[in-house]
Amino acid sequence: MYYEKIVPLKLRDFLKNPSHETLKDLLLHNTGETDYVDFKSDWIEFTKMAKHILAIANTGGGCIIVGVMQFDDGSVDLKGLAEEEFLDKADVDNKLQHLLPKYLRYRTEDFIFPEGIHPLVNHKRFQVLIIDYDPRYVPYTSIVTRGELRYGAIYARQGTKTIEATHEKLVDVILRKVQSGGSDSEERTLKEHLEHLKILHHEYDSAEDAKYKKYLHDLILRKMKKIEQFLDLDSAELHSW
Repeated sequence: MYYEKIVPLKLRDFLKNPSHETLKDLLLHNTGETDYVDFKSDWIEFTKMAKHILAIANTGGGCIIVGVMQFDDGSVDLKGLAEEEFLDKADVDNKLQHLLPKYLRYRTEDFIFPEGIHPLVNHKRFQVLIIDYDPRYVPYTSIVTRGELRYGAIYARQGTKTIEATHEKLVDVILRKVQSGGSDSEERTLKEHLEHLKILHHEYDSAEDAKYKKYLHDLILRKMKKIEQFLDLDSAELHSW
């Protein structure tokens, strides 16, 4: 599953149907890195890779394309990977499995372009990490402190960068989760529900736009109801907010 408003459209087409044809279209018509797609010229240290995966999974899903270099001016070089740089999928999984939450779903796809496709991709190899978006489990948190990762941290995408989510960014993540229908996960703990409620209250207190404030008010009521259900309480016995 991917966030319904994922951009660019060529990326959406590729994620729905990963193939040589859709990857070629994405690479040849790319608009640079976004919240949903990241380029790496080659495989990087795996705690760094896990950090990017967490961020993309929290932001809406997407992919990391290995074999593409993006320059500071936004232009890209479709360099591809040398044969010795091409990693076995099992090796990738082995390196990532202890760095990512078990409910975070991703997979590695290999793409080797033959002659006659397009001069920019002929005989080139790319590997793509395709990362799902599952609003039931968002936000994903880091499960280890190692290398680039800090235990308990929530990472998100901000354009071309992966950042540790601020309160404002985390509100965006939660609002997107609610809009995507993932607010009713039975896997949520009471602590997570209360943390979400705290963030929504903080955003409500600082909001100035009346329409946005009303929307947050409705979200708070829905989250309070969820907590009451979690605790097996009768909502009628409680004061409304």
